[in-house]
Amino acid sequence: MTRRLRGDLAGKRALVTGASSGIGRALAVELARRGASVVCLARRAEELAQTAALVENEGALAVPVVGDVTDATYRAATLAAAVSRLGGLDLLINNAGVSAHGRFHESSVDRLRQIVEVNLFAAAELIHAATPLLKQGRDPAVVNIGSILGWRGVPHNAEYCASKFALRGFSEAIRPELSRIGVHVLHVSPGTVATPFFDHLIEKQAELPWAARRGESPGRVARLTLDAVARRRKELTIGVGGWWLVQTARHAPWLLDLVMRRYG
Repeated sequence: MTRRLRGDLAGKRALVTGASSGIGRALAVELARRGASVVCLARRAEELAQTAALVENEGALAVPVVGDVTDATYRAATLAAAVSRLGGLDLLINNAGVSAHGRFHESSVDRLRQIVEVNLFAAAELIHAATPLLKQGRDPAVVNIGSILGWRGVPHNAEYCASKFALRGFSEAIRPELSRIGVHVLHVSPGTVATPFFDHLIEKQAELPWAARRGESPGRVARLTLDAVARRRKELTIGVGGWWLVQTARHAPWLLDLVMRRYG
């Protein structure tokens, strides 16, 4: 068993979506290391059970709940589990996400609906349903895991970019609303992360030029994210490449236009 670290999250009750692998699993384990109990959500039962075992190995309580986060009945059941097993909720982390790769006009519009349903609607609706619980929590917070592609649109990722732009804007809009009732909102923009994310694309029409590149480790993303929660940060961009893209998108978008033409 690993000793608990950084007591600022000790005793917190957390819920993490997309917890079966990658960033979600790393967040669940890091929360456990810092003394939090975790409700873990995902569709893949076997992988979710592995995450729960890793959380419990850190000496924390894990509550795995298998299902589809786009299902309102499932979302209600996960919040009910937070109440019955943990006694409430202090931290909601929306991490579940899907993507696809290919030109928008060559794909089905169903692909757009699938991606936005998971990446935006499910996250927003879960926040809506969880807010009454969070209001009663201790130093409550919502964390929305976005992407650097929520700052700059790139070819072959139109649907994913749209969903992440929307999630970032949504986070900005609800931040002052929720702050009035004591709930903090953090939006996180990771760059490429070394996870199985690209193995579960809804559709892939060609090889991804950046997928093979070495990305940030999920563990580092989790640590930086939870540090940012403790410090009540509003925005977090992870990775040197991600920081460069965000800053260039803000201050020299014409330069990115030149680069993106190559990949159109």
